[in-house]
Amino acid sequence: MKTNPQLEDLKLSLLAQIQSVSKEKSTIFLEEADQLHFPNSKNEEWKYSSFSVSKDTNYTLRTGQGKAMASIHAEAFEGCHLLVFLDGAFTESLSSTEVLKGLTIKKINHLETFTSAYENNIFNQLNGSTAHLSGLSIQVNEKAIIEKPIVIFHCNSYTESAAWVQPRIQVQVGERAEVTFAEIWQSDGAQPVVTNAVQEIDVKKSAIVKWFSLEKGNKDSSLINQTRVETAEKAVFQHLVVSLGEGFIRNNLEIKINSTEADAHMYGLSIGSAKLHVDHHTFINHKAVNTTSNQLYKSIFSGKATGVFNGKILVDQVAQKTNAYQSSKNILLSTDAKVYAKPQLEIFADDVKCSHGATIGQLDEEPIFYLRSRGLDEATAKQMLVQAFASEILMKVENKSLHALFEAEIMAEMERLVSK
Repeated sequence: MKTNPQLEDLKLSLLAQIQSVSKEKSTIFLEEADQLHFPNSKNEEWKYSSFSVSKDTNYTLRTGQGKAMASIHAEAFEGCHLLVFLDGAFTESLSSTEVLKGLTIKKINHLETFTSAYENNIFNQLNGSTAHLSGLSIQVNEKAIIEKPIVIFHCNSYTESAAWVQPRIQVQVGERAEVTFAEIWQSDGAQPVVTNAVQEIDVKKSAIVKWFSLEKGNKDSSLINQTRVETAEKAVFQHLVVSLGEGFIRNNLEIKINSTEADAHMYGLSIGSAKLHVDHHTFINHKAVNTTSNQLYKSIFSGKATGVFNGKILVDQVAQKTNAYQSSKNILLSTDAKVYAKPQLEIFADDVKCSHGATIGQLDEEPIFYLRSRGLDEATAKQMLVQAFASEILMKVENKSLHALFEAEIMAEMERLVSK
């Protein structure tokens, strides 16, 4: 396969930097990474999202120890338990000091991967090679009800050079436990930053887990965000991601529904008014009888923003009585905005209810005309319509503090969207 010389140089640089700081604990990961290459448009799974970095830029591997780029406003996370990742590393000194009953938080000393990746790419191996330096393990005890949402805040330090950061989070949620997580991604520095993130979530029998993600990029940021989940009998897992701003965002969400009567619900909202490129790749594997999955991804783009939705549902032969639904709905506000939608079903069972669909269009002129006839200007009329379109996703964030945070960011982005 033809490779990009610039990306090959980046790979060699990262391998050397990792080797210098992590020694023998990274040997297996580095050997695997050395055999792999950064993906480009020739890779089917990356056909519309070829990975690239800033030209003539040297990326420095960072694993914490920096100074926070911006002060962390605790009032924004009132009523939440805050965990801070600085330069991809869990930073205890910036995090909440409160001890929550039923919750154990500790740094990863030795990486034990409990979910296998659907796509074994170079990002997986690079991230695994530094997990013991910067990763975090979160354990929710059996029957524990964690009332406060756990906010995981990702920020970067002051730096004069481009940075490569690799946060790793492993979560195990015990039987009949309930917990809500929210990851907040902040990229507001002047230098290019690539964030190569992995989350692994193990949901035990009858547990309920909600995982929200707010991704706000800038023109010099790239986020490769890989989330891998396994669910046990009667477990419920809900994933919601909001992607805003500019830059490159790639979300890989892989869920294995391993046991009967388990549910997985996935929601996404992408809003971009400039050169945002956001790619949602989902892979849902139904591996047991009587399970349910539901996917709803929406996007609103203007300018030169680009969206990709590639959703695959695999129903194993033993997974009879599966209910699986998948929908991608997109609104384009400019002629330069683009969306590529590729829903996929692979069904090997015969007693199932599965459906998928995708729509791409513009705002309907009739409701715009109606609202303007009632005295609203065009920008306000459009904002009301896109707000109504997005509300179906936002309403899934039920916690008041998180809802207010997500709503404020979404509304600000919408104002920028319709004003262009």
